[in-house]
Amino acid sequence: MDESLEDLLKLAIDAARCPSSRILSGFRSERLSAEAKPDGSPVTEFDRDAERLIRDFLARHQPQDWPVLGEEFGDETAGARYRWVVDPIDGTLAFTRGLPTFGTLLALEDVTERRVLIGVIHLPAMGETYWAARGHGAWCNGQRVTVAPPRELRDCLISAPVDHHLRFEQSPHLRCFADCWAHAMVARGSIDALAEFRLSRWDIAATEVLVEEAGGVAFVREAGYAPGKYDAVIGSPRAATEVARILGVRA
Repeated sequence: MDESLEDLLKLAIDAARCPSSRILSGFRSERLSAEAKPDGSPVTEFDRDAERLIRDFLARHQPQDWPVLGEEFGDETAGARYRWVVDPIDGTLAFTRGLPTFGTLLALEDVTERRVLIGVIHLPAMGETYWAARGHGAWCNGQRVTVAPPRELRDCLISAPVDHHLRFEQSPHLRCFADCWAHAMVARGSIDALAEFRLSRWDIAATEVLVEEAGGVAFVREAGYAPGKYDAVIGSPRAATEVARILGVRA
């Protein structure tokens, strides 16, 4: 890869933002409707349009012909060293219910090394864009962000699926946050640690580099019980390490 990460990061930010107006035109709109995918998850015309816009933007502006793995239009990346990973609307259910926690995820991944180089989380309804590139820190709208400081687990705000809450007997600040908004809140230090299961690659790729560049850790493993899915624990080093130990999650 000859292009500088700074140039590629700018490209990724612009690409993630490019479908914002189209997405927001459907948010809390009376004409918004959803249909069910084969796995039962919802999808809308705005998901598909947003991914088309991102793919078109990348095709027109990227310096090399890197392929795309996208939630709505599949994987064309077989054999590629680098690929873009796109989730046009992460949190479609929230989007269809009028909740502002949805967003667009975009990452540039080195497939051979299984290492994400660039990650962007754009939250259209909140007007925030989080971004990171390896060695360049993590940022939100131009201001640097960092994960939460070290705390005892009993003082941490932890997000985990409800069915795991009994495993945190001495953690009174348990929540069950969702979607890329929660990942961004980990990067900015509002949430100490977060655990999620059965994620697709497009759900977690951008988050990995964002949280790590914010000074945190991302434990991501393939979910052996669900082929093609991933389990993840992200957060400040101290909190995420303890949560990963409790849940038995290691990369």
